[in-house]
Amino acid sequence: MTSDVSLLRRLGAISYDVFLAFSLAFCVVGIILIIFFEKQAQTDVWIFFVYLITIYLYFTWSWVKGGQTLGMKAWKFHIEQHNTEPITQQQAFMRFVISILLFLPLGFGLVYQLFDRDNLALNDRLSNTRLMKNPKT
Repeated sequence: MTSDVSLLRRLGAISYDVFLAFSLAFCVVGIILIIFFEKQAQTDVWIFFVYLITIYLYFTWSWVKGGQTLGMKAWKFHIEQHNTEPITQQQAFMRFVISILLFLPLGFGLVYQLFDRDNLALNDRLSNTRLMKNPKT
């Protein structure tokens, strides 16, 4: 099955979601620092993991529970399995990890979409998911 979401639309949603996810992570870390009053904690490795877990939960919870992040909602598309069912937690985990690993080398995972016959990014193909425009209501 093919995806009907263009790379430009995908990049628009990613831009939107990156600001939201990092803002949420900064708030969570700020609350933790206020509660524990540990200024030195800003440099600790565990703060990095708090950021990572917060961002992970933002994306995977949005994908699994609602089928879309706020950025995807603004750009009017959603994520689903190839059989049109909602994605599973395992698919969301795989998609998140693959997205991070493949975005780091110059966005390779996204550029792949330009050459894929089904218009899927590499994280879509490897997690057995696809992005589809929302039906007009």
